[in-house]
Amino acid sequence: MTDIVQSLTDSTHRAPQRPMIALEGVSKTYPKQRRPAVAELNLAVPEGAIVILIGPSGCGKTTTLKMMNRLIEPTTGRILLDGEDVTDVNADQLRRRIGYVIQQVGLFPHLSIADNIAVVPTMLGWDKRRITSRVDELLHLVGMEPAEFRDRYPRQLSGGQQQRVGVARGLAADPSVMLMDEPFGAIDPITRERLQDEFLEVQRQVAKTICFVTHDLSEAVKLGDRIAVFAAGGRLAQYDTPSEVLAHPADDFVAEFIGSGTAVRRLSLLELRHLELEEIVTSHGGAPTVPHSGTVYDAVDVMLAAHSPLVVVVDDDGQPRGALRWDTLVSDLRTKGPPR
Repeated sequence: MTDIVQSLTDSTHRAPQRPMIALEGVSKTYPKQRRPAVAELNLAVPEGAIVILIGPSGCGKTTTLKMMNRLIEPTTGRILLDGEDVTDVNADQLRRRIGYVIQQVGLFPHLSIADNIAVVPTMLGWDKRRITSRVDELLHLVGMEPAEFRDRYPRQLSGGQQQRVGVARGLAADPSVMLMDEPFGAIDPITRERLQDEFLEVQRQVAKTICFVTHDLSEAVKLGDRIAVFAAGGRLAQYDTPSEVLAHPADDFVAEFIGSGTAVRRLSLLELRHLELEEIVTSHGGAPTVPHSGTVYDAVDVMLAAHSPLVVVVDDDGQPRGALRWDTLVSDLRTKGPPR
């Protein structure tokens, strides 16, 4: 099996592209407050990437997110959107170019689901046929049949369904940038994991530039191409790929914040498709299978559940690609340490 340590460093997250959002020396100090909520922040968000903002309560991550669409005005510094300085442009026009999804969803209770999704396109003056087509397209995208859900009202939906509509509304005007403030924070764990998977699938299709605030490190590791760890006082403590944040904390604060369980999280980053697998032989018949899009963590989970010494990794068509053995995995981890 290939070196797990090197595989994790090289594999799953996309290479950085040109910045779609750039914050240059951005600070926010509220009236009558001596300490800034955000201090001299420099942050470049690559085009098409999911960047997670994470840190303890009161560290400035939501303030940073809201400064990007100027729901909160920065005290100092510049904000660039696709190379354009938007610090002094009309804030309302700016917000129509940026999708925004929040934890409480914020659906209008007196509007149908279709009308909720259509709010921004209507403000932009789209014709009715174009709006109807876009609404149906987005409902399909988030896994909700238009004929069934278009004319319902928010009170007739579950919390998870409402959150999907919130994502659809954020995408309605086809913005290049999406800002998401703990969008899955109020959802039960099972639904939350399903929404995360669906969110990643939607992102694979639409490839938006996304800034995403969360308190949940596991969510950050699962969803993020890059993670920005904020410390108290709005200081950016570390900004890097999930594997680097977990393996090489920038300072004692980051190390303490990510806490225990980092080895397990690293296993959850490494996709099986990036491993050199053992050749399939006749003796592997009857072994449990796991898709190559899964992770080493998934493979370990399947082996433990099936009391099997190995799993067979299959491709999208269900064809075997190779085998992963428990003893090989454990030996590799023991000699080379946990994935970094």
